[in-house]
Amino acid sequence: MIRVHRIAHSTNVERVALAAGVKGIEVEWVDHEPADRTAIRELSGQDLVPVAELDGEIVFDSMRIVERLEALKPDPPLFEAAPDERAELDVFVEWFNLVWKGPPNELEDELAKASPDPAAVEALTARTRGWTPLFEAMLTGRAFLGGDSFGARDVAAFPFLKYAVIQIPEDDDEPFHFALERCLKPADAYPLLCDWVRRVDSLPRA
Repeated sequence: MIRVHRIAHSTNVERVALAAGVKGIEVEWVDHEPADRTAIRELSGQDLVPVAELDGEIVFDSMRIVERLEALKPDPPLFEAAPDERAELDVFVEWFNLVWKGPPNELEDELAKASPDPAAVEALTARTRGWTPLFEAMLTGRAFLGGDSFGARDVAAFPFLKYAVIQIPEDDDEPFHFALERCLKPADAYPLLCDWVRRVDSLPRA
């Protein structure tokens, strides 16, 4: 068992829950209030979740935790073993984290202003929507983003791309999720992406 600190509805926490659920790894969840990150900061030296306590080590960054789950229980595999395939996976995850997530984060900040700039809102929304066809193309002829098997690409992307289909729960007031929904809906033109969201959403969570 590992212990993972979380806040409700966190996209990055869902990465860990999804990976652990698919692998059948039991997780002890420790819940924190979003407005009070004191205990998380004291534990890890930073404010972001998830934070895992694993074999006496404190690990943060969601995909680093997923890699540790892979080492703990290699089957079913989420990461490709071949060096070329693993390099392509790493490029995708880095692009998703550092490039794709940028405009929705900026959109959240813009919408939080007293007087959001309509031009900036439109530009950031359009930039994110401009990438959606890439995911549709990646899913052509295969069930998951990396091929026929669920893998780390799906873990990295699903908690964010799911807002193309899934409704935000009533108790979720995280502004970032509304920014994601604004960028991804409507998704009627992307049936493969919508089917993929439903397919991944049916998988178990820890």
